[in-house]
Amino acid sequence: MKRLLLLLSVALIMAAAPAFASDITRASVVAAMNEYRAEHHLPPLREDARLDAAAGDRMRDMEDQAYWAHESPDGRSPFTWLQPNGYTFQYAGENLATGFDTTELLVEGWMESPGHRANILSPHYEDCGIAIIDGMTMRRGAGKSIVVMFGATR
Repeated sequence: MKRLLLLLSVALIMAAAPAFASDITRASVVAAMNEYRAEHHLPPLREDARLDAAAGDRMRDMEDQAYWAHESPDGRSPFTWLQPNGYTFQYAGENLATGFDTTELLVEGWMESPGHRANILSPHYEDCGIAIIDGMTMRRGAGKSIVVMFGATR
Protein backbone atom coordinates (compact mmCIF):
# COMPACT_ATOMS: atom_id res chain seq x y z
CA MET A 1 0.00 0.00 0.00
CA LYS A 2 2.81 2.43 0.88
CA ARG A 3 4.51 1.66 -2.42
CA LEU A 4 1.28 2.34 -4.32
CA LEU A 5 0.87 5.69 -2.54
CA LEU A 6 4.48 6.59 -3.30
CA LEU A 7 4.01 5.74 -6.98
CA LEU A 8 0.79 7.75 -7.12
CA SER A 9 2.50 10.71 -5.45
CA VAL A 10 5.38 10.61 -7.92
CA ALA A 11 2.93 10.31 -10.82
CA LEU A 12 0.96 13.34 -9.60
CA ILE A 13 4.11 15.41 -9.21
CA MET A 14 5.29 14.48 -12.67
CA ALA A 15 1.86 15.22 -14.17
CA ALA A 16 1.86 18.68 -12.58
CA ALA A 17 5.34 19.53 -13.86
CA PRO A 18 6.04 20.27 -17.52
CA ALA A 19 7.35 17.25 -19.39
CA PHE A 20 10.45 19.22 -20.27
CA ALA A 21 11.25 22.44 -18.48
CA SER A 22 14.04 24.21 -20.28
CA ASP A 23 16.39 26.84 -18.93
CA ILE A 24 15.82 30.27 -20.42
CA THR A 25 18.27 30.87 -23.26
CA ARG A 26 18.03 32.96 -26.41
CA ALA A 27 17.66 29.81 -28.50
CA SER A 28 14.95 28.31 -26.28
CA VAL A 29 12.92 31.55 -26.26
CA VAL A 30 13.09 31.89 -30.06
CA ALA A 31 12.12 28.22 -30.46
CA ALA A 32 9.16 28.52 -28.07
CA MET A 33 7.86 31.69 -29.75
CA ASN A 34 8.24 30.02 -33.15
CA GLU A 35 6.18 27.04 -32.00
CA TYR A 36 3.26 29.39 -31.36
CA ARG A 37 3.87 31.16 -34.66
CA ALA A 38 3.80 27.81 -36.50
CA GLU A 39 0.47 26.94 -34.85
CA HIS A 40 -0.89 30.17 -36.35
CA HIS A 41 0.65 29.54 -39.79
CA LEU A 42 3.17 32.37 -39.43
CA PRO A 43 6.78 32.23 -40.60
CA PRO A 44 9.40 31.75 -37.90
CA LEU A 45 11.23 34.66 -36.33
CA ARG A 46 14.94 34.81 -37.08
CA GLU A 47 17.35 35.77 -34.33
CA ASP A 48 19.26 38.85 -35.49
CA ALA A 49 22.61 39.79 -33.93
CA ARG A 50 21.79 43.51 -34.25
CA LEU A 51 18.60 43.03 -32.26
CA ASP A 52 20.46 40.87 -29.72
CA ALA A 53 22.87 43.80 -29.26
CA ALA A 54 20.00 46.30 -28.98
CA ALA A 55 18.23 44.13 -26.39
CA GLY A 56 21.50 43.86 -24.44
CA ASP A 57 21.98 47.64 -24.51
CA ARG A 58 18.37 48.09 -23.41
CA MET A 59 18.83 45.67 -20.49
CA ARG A 60 22.05 47.43 -19.40
CA ASP A 61 20.27 50.78 -19.45
CA MET A 62 17.52 49.39 -17.20
CA GLU A 63 20.17 47.94 -14.86
CA ASP A 64 22.22 51.16 -14.80
CA GLN A 65 19.15 53.32 -14.08
CA ALA A 66 17.36 50.71 -11.90
CA TYR A 67 14.02 50.65 -13.74
CA TRP A 68 11.84 48.06 -15.46
CA ALA A 69 9.48 49.57 -18.01
CA HIS A 70 8.86 49.95 -21.71
CA GLU A 71 9.82 53.61 -21.46
CA SER A 72 12.94 54.84 -19.66
CA PRO A 73 12.64 57.35 -16.79
CA ASP A 74 13.89 60.07 -19.15
CA GLY A 75 11.23 59.21 -21.75
CA ARG A 76 13.25 57.17 -24.27
CA SER A 77 11.35 54.48 -26.15
CA PRO A 78 12.65 50.91 -26.26
CA PHE A 79 13.44 51.43 -29.94
CA THR A 80 16.15 54.00 -29.16
CA TRP A 81 18.67 51.13 -29.14
CA LEU A 82 17.86 49.73 -32.61
CA GLN A 83 19.39 52.33 -34.94
CA PRO A 84 22.76 52.59 -33.09
CA ASN A 85 23.09 48.82 -33.52
CA GLY A 86 22.52 49.07 -37.28
CA TYR A 87 18.90 47.92 -37.34
CA THR A 88 16.76 50.30 -39.40
CA PHE A 89 13.23 49.15 -38.76
CA GLN A 90 9.86 49.50 -40.41
CA TYR A 91 8.14 47.67 -37.54
CA ALA A 92 9.37 47.15 -33.98
CA GLY A 93 8.03 45.78 -30.71
CA GLU A 94 9.24 44.72 -27.29
CA ASN A 95 8.33 42.07 -24.72
CA LEU A 96 9.63 42.24 -21.15
CA ALA A 97 9.40 39.63 -18.42
CA THR A 98 10.98 39.16 -15.02
CA GLY A 99 10.99 36.45 -12.36
CA PHE A 100 10.75 33.43 -14.66
CA ASP A 101 12.76 30.20 -14.36
CA THR A 102 11.72 28.19 -17.43
CA THR A 103 11.14 29.03 -21.07
CA GLU A 104 7.77 27.28 -21.02
CA LEU A 105 6.37 29.40 -18.18
CA LEU A 106 7.86 32.57 -19.67
CA VAL A 107 6.34 32.18 -23.13
CA GLU A 108 3.04 30.82 -21.77
CA GLY A 109 2.84 33.95 -19.60
CA TRP A 110 3.37 36.15 -22.63
CA MET A 111 0.73 34.24 -24.57
CA GLU A 112 -1.79 34.96 -21.80
CA SER A 113 -1.14 38.72 -22.09
CA PRO A 114 -2.87 40.34 -25.08
CA GLY A 115 -0.06 42.80 -25.87
CA HIS A 116 2.78 40.31 -25.53
CA ARG A 117 0.81 37.71 -27.49
CA ALA A 118 0.21 40.24 -30.27
CA ASN A 119 3.96 40.81 -30.57
CA ILE A 120 4.75 37.10 -30.74
CA LEU A 121 2.04 36.48 -33.34
CA SER A 122 2.47 39.66 -35.38
CA PRO A 123 2.78 38.93 -39.10
CA HIS A 124 4.82 42.16 -39.39
CA TYR A 125 7.82 40.87 -37.41
CA GLU A 126 10.54 38.84 -39.08
CA ASP A 127 13.44 39.19 -36.64
CA CYS A 128 14.03 39.16 -32.92
CA GLY A 129 16.83 39.76 -30.46
CA ILE A 130 17.01 38.70 -26.84
CA ALA A 131 18.84 39.69 -23.67
CA ILE A 132 18.67 37.65 -20.45
CA ILE A 133 20.04 38.33 -16.98
CA ASP A 134 19.80 36.50 -13.69
CA GLY A 135 17.68 38.44 -11.22
CA MET A 136 16.09 41.85 -11.68
CA THR A 137 17.16 45.28 -12.88
CA MET A 138 15.78 47.19 -9.89
CA ARG A 139 16.66 44.99 -6.91
CA ARG A 140 17.63 41.47 -6.00
CA GLY A 141 15.12 38.93 -7.14
CA ALA A 142 14.63 35.33 -8.16
CA GLY A 143 14.39 34.09 -11.70
CA LYS A 144 15.56 35.79 -14.84
CA SER A 145 14.72 39.04 -16.58
CA ILE A 146 14.22 38.95 -20.34
CA VAL A 147 14.02 41.59 -23.07
CA VAL A 148 12.87 40.59 -26.54
CA MET A 149 13.09 43.12 -29.35
CA PHE A 150 10.99 42.32 -32.43
CA GLY A 151 11.50 43.95 -35.79
CA ALA A 152 11.23 44.01 -39.54
CA THR A 153 13.30 46.06 -41.95
CA ARG A 154 10.91 45.92 -44.89
